[in-house]
Amino acid sequence: FFEVARTMSRPERTGAPEQFYSTAEAKKYAANKRMNEVQMHMAERAVDLLQLPAGKPALILDAGCGSGVGGQVVASYGHFMIGLDISQAMLEVAESTDAGDVLKGDMGQGFRFRGGSFDGAISISALQWLLLPDDAQREAE
Repeated sequence: FFEVARTMSRPERTGAPEQFYSTAEAKKYAANKRMNEVQMHMAERAVDLLQLPAGKPALILDAGCGSGVGGQVVASYGHFMIGLDISQAMLEVAESTDAGDVLKGDMGQGFRFRGGSFDGAISISALQWLLLPDDAQREAE
């Protein structure tokens, strides 16, 4: 398994997410049934781990919301989502799902929300982008 994982394509190794996720790539990502299924299961688990009170709608931040699958899951639990993503093309896909409100922003630069604004936060398949140097660091090397 690990050998296969090492040889698989890793988009985060190709450059910055806002450059990788073009309109065409965002549409391809959103149309990938297997990708959506995996994202949905991961988002369900992430929401479960928040241990939110039953029957009380919560406001959830989805950091790196991408195509909005996490927002669809959050909405299915009766909660509300604000998604943040660096890729305008991915945000356009997310907006078409009507699963929550989305904002363009770079999670690597921090958030400008007041403490306590959200009842919880999730991030599905986005944190790996933070492990690589940003464009400024790449150019300096």
